[in-house]
Amino acid sequence: MGENEGAVVDEYVPEQARCGFRKCRQPLPPPGPRGGRPYEFCPDRTWPGGKSCKQLAAAEQALREALGDDAVPAGALTDAGQAFDQAAAAVTGPLRTLSNALDAVTAHLRDEIGSAVNQADAAREAAAEADRQRDVALERAAEAEQAAEQAAEAARVAAQAESLAKATADEAVEARSAAQLAQATAESATAVITQRAKEVTEEAAEQRTRADKLAVTLAARGEELATRTAERDAARTALAEADERRKTWERLLDTQKRELTAELDAVRAQLRDQDARHREAVAEQTARETASRTQLAEVQTELTAARGQLATAQVKISQSEALHDQVTVTLSRIRKRALAATTEPTTPLRDDLLLILLGDNPSEKPASAEPDTGKVSG
Repeated sequence: MGENEGAVVDEYVPEQARCGFRKCRQPLPPPGPRGGRPYEFCPDRTWPGGKSCKQLAAAEQALREALGDDAVPAGALTDAGQAFDQAAAAVTGPLRTLSNALDAVTAHLRDEIGSAVNQADAAREAAAEADRQRDVALERAAEAEQAAEQAAEAARVAAQAESLAKATADEAVEARSAAQLAQATAESATAVITQRAKEVTEEAAEQRTRADKLAVTLAARGEELATRTAERDAARTALAEADERRKTWERLLDTQKRELTAELDAVRAQLRDQDARHREAVAEQTARETASRTQLAEVQTELTAARGQLATAQVKISQSEALHDQVTVTLSRIRKRALAATTEPTTPLRDDLLLILLGDNPSEKPASAEPDTGKVSG
């Protein structure tokens, strides 16, 4: 137990995984508490244009597969990717603004259309209510006219009764009181009926006035309904125009995408041409270096030969200098001997000069052999 407690347990700590997108390489979060497949790319990070690391990595891989790893240098591929990202961001920004504007216009038009439809429905309901009230007023007016006709008929009957009572007044005195009573009753009834007819007529006039007002209101509602209908049609037309503009922008976007694709293809072709020219330049440089090495070897060979010739020339020069020194010494000796022999006979001088020219040193000659320069010939 004591030995195991003192032992050190080495735990393997795995290196934290990083994003698979080459331009990101941020640390990845660990899997959830339930485990599962580890992340390969950043799950939440987005780049300009709303693209994720996984999408950009897939696009980069597709571009590499399309161009080839050996055909395009890494720097050129990075520049092309950045140019494409910038172009995509430049195109995506206006399109997003346009999409937001179209969404706002669509929502506003939908609200206006809904409001117009609601107002049209309310106008229809008001018109229906006005029609119903007008029908009720017309019915009441018809009833009032019928009541007035009935009152007029009653008045006519009362007048006939009064005439009949006056006609029979002479014949029946006993019936006079009854006739007078009937006349009074008829007059009262006539007054009541007349008053009722007047009231009914006034009510009918009021109903007609109200019906006219309702007709005016109905006409106004109809005009408002026509206006709302026109506004709704205009809104639908504006919505159709906005949809057409959206389609136009989509077509422009497709055109720009095709143009960008064409430009990208042109850039790829240029990169291929540059790579081919680079390879040709490298081949030419290699050929020039090979030729330079050959020329250098030839120059070194010529230099070695020249060094040999120089060494030979230096030996010859040394020999010439030695010979020159020897000749100089000889001439000096001859000159000295000639200067010393100005008072001597010619024979010893000639002998000494011969000795000097033959390489013998006349100073080594015995004194007995020298002629007697002081002897005077007889």
